[in-house]
Formats: sequence, C-alpha cells, structure tokens
Amino acid sequence: MGWGIALSADSPGAWRLERRLRGRLAALLLAAWTLGTGLALFSVQEETDEVLDSALIETAQVLLSLPDAAFDSGPDGRVPAGFGPHREYLVYQVFDGQGRMRLRSHQAPLQPLAPLPATGLSEQGVWRVAALQVGPRRVLVAEPLAHRREVIWETCLWLLLPLLLVLPLGAVALHRVLRSVFGALRPARQALERREELPLRGMPEELLPLLGAVNEMRRRLQEQVETERAFAAQMAHELRTPLAAARAHAQRLLGETDARQARQRAQVLLRQIDRVTALASRLLQMARVDAGLALRREAVDLRLLARMVLDEFAADQQAARLRLHAGEQDCVVQADLDALGIALRNLVDNALHHGGPAAHVDVFVEPTGLRVCDDGPGMDAQSLQQLNAGLAPARGRSGLGLPLVRKIAQQSGARLSLRSPLQQGAGFEAALRFDP
Repeated sequence: MGWGIALSADSPGAWRLERRLRGRLAALLLAAWTLGTGLALFSVQEETDEVLDSALIETAQVLLSLPDAAFDSGPDGRVPAGFGPHREYLVYQVFDGQGRMRLRSHQAPLQPLAPLPATGLSEQGVWRVAALQVGPRRVLVAEPLAHRREVIWETCLWLLLPLLLVLPLGAVALHRVLRSVFGALRPARQALERREELPLRGMPEELLPLLGAVNEMRRRLQEQVETERAFAAQMAHELRTPLAAARAHAQRLLGETDARQARQRAQVLLRQIDRVTALASRLLQMARVDAGLALRREAVDLRLLARMVLDEFAADQQAARLRLHAGEQDCVVQADLDALGIALRNLVDNALHHGGPAAHVDVFVEPTGLRVCDDGPGMDAQSLQQLNAGLAPARGRSGLGLPLVRKIAQQSGARLSLRSPLQQGAGFEAALRFDP
C-alpha cells in the first residue's frame, strides 16, 4: 500500500525534537547556573560586608582600649616599628582631643580618613571607614573598597569556572540520555518509513494513544484503498466485454448503412466507445500498478521493449508519425518488463493524442532510460509546473496516463521528468531515467 507521505528531514519547517530538547535543556542549565551564581554573589556580598564591617569596628574598639603610653605626640603620629613593607588590608588613624594624629598604620594617609565630627560606618572616597570616639580619643579604621570588589570578583570567578566544565559534560550527558530515549522510538519510525504497522511494545506511555490512532487510521485507509482498487479492477474487467460488443455493433452499423448522417453518428459512437475502452484499460493498469506490479525486478532491454511497444501501434493510422531512435549500445535496466511497457505505451499515446494530428513522435532509447518527444504545440510554464506538481492543467496533457507513469517510475526506482518547450517555443518531452 502506498501512502503519500514524505518522511524527510529536509521538509520546509522541519525540526528535530532531540536537538531542540538538547539546546533548551542546555540553555536552561546555563540560565539556572547563572541565576544561582547571581544569588550566591548577592548573599556573599551581604555576608562579606557584614564580616568586614564587624572587623573594622572590632579593630577600632581595640585601638580605643590601648593606654595613652602607646601613642606618640609627634605631629604626624608614629607607626609601629619593627615591621618591613607589607600589604595592609586595614589602615587606621588615632586622634586626641585636640585633633592631633597620635598613631597611624604604615599605609594610612596623613589626612583624616573621614571628617572629624562623623562617627559610624561610611564610604569616604575609595575607603570604607569605621569612626569611633570614646572621650577625647577618636579612632578611624578603613578598608579599600577595591579590596571588597576584588573579593566579590574572585568569588564570582570561582563560581563560574566550574560552568566551563559542567556545560560540556552536561551537553555530552544530555546527548547520550536523549539519544537513548529517542532510540526507543526508532522501531516506530522505521515501521512508518516501511509503511508498516507501528509497534506499541516498548513505546512511551504518552505516545501509545497516538501510535494506536495511526495504526487504526492505517488499517481503515488500507481497507478503503483495497476496496476501491478491487472495485476499479472489477469494473474495468467487466466493462471490456460489453464495450467490445458495443464496438462490434457500431462497426456493423457503419458497414450496413449508406446514409451520410447515420455513418457520421456511427463514427462518433465508435470514437466514444474506443475512448471508454481506453479508460477502462487504464483503470485496469492502474489497479495492477497499485498492487505492486512495478516492484518486481528483472533485466529489461530497453531497445527490445521500445520495439515491442511501437509494434503495438503498427496497425494504427498514426503509426507513420512514430520514429524510434535505439542506437547500437546496450540499454539494460533492472525493472519490470510489463510495468515499463505500460509506462512507455502511455507516454507514446499521450504524445500522439496531445501533440496534434500533424506532430511527429520520437522515442529515444538511452543507456539510462527512455525519452518520448513530440514537436507539437508544447505547454506553457505555468501548466508544466502544475503538471509536475501532479495537478491536471486546464489545457494540456491531463488524464490517467501521466499519473500512472509517475507511479510506475516511483516503484521502478526511476524518475519521470517533463520538459517543454523543446525548441522554437514548441515540443514536449517526457523522460524515464534510471540511475546508472
């Protein structure tokens, strides 16, 4: 049974569920990690400020508790002796009641870190300053704001660095997990490509209703198609006997009457009977092709096939318009002889009928296929596009012939190509081409 379904990843708008899930899960992981890092940084900053501010205040309290003997009376205060150059994360200044600096750390500036009346915690320029005063003694302890920013940035770096490792590993893990999950669907896809019933065992529970519905639809469609096919074949077969009898009576009537008008009517009747007979024959051919006639494979000599088909037209009045170009080269393809015969016969008949009463029809036998050309009026671009799309144009080569040939080509592993005009705005070509 042939379904009109194209299972192709190149279809317009097609996308891969596995790829989209992998991309979105990776994006979700990145977003979650980034959000977590931002929240962690906010929390770290709050806790860091709290701890460091507490350290500033504790240091100021220690300096306030020192005895007066620990302070120098020099104009710039003195610094603790006995220590070499080193980096200070905290600096301090100690002032007496007259505002004179009595003590400072090695890297503390000579100017007050904060205005003398101010107390408590504040930001002064590039410093975070804690100012305390007990009695006449005033202490300023400060930390560079750049040190706090450095702590936050280093924390951020160590939170984000693992992401460089987690993302690739997460992508690989997602790929393997999704590939394993979607691998369970491969039997269903293969069955769909082979036009077989979809398996239900081992499928995800969420897809079972869909797969079951597809199987049910397939069974109903197959029953309907087989019923229609059997009806068409039976009707075509049953019509052949009465049509042959009607044709014989029409010929007898034509031979027995001498009246001009009666003879004309008899000739019209004969043409209509021949038309219905040809239609019944094509319906029967269509039924045979639908049953898989062209799926069989054997070596077919295209030169011999073309001669056999053209010999069938020898008794026809239009035989003089047929020309065969076979050459001497072997032209053998793997196909079914009867099916290709039906296809070539329909192409020749189509060219004779639509090319016009004066057109010549040339049949070319080539190593890779067959070409049937006529020098009739041809077809405009829009009608040819409709014909290639499987739509019968308003004027031109419509009917069952080309759809039948297209179906035979599909089953035979060949391609049907149509071209018009051929030269000087006229002519039509239909070609059946096989892969070398």
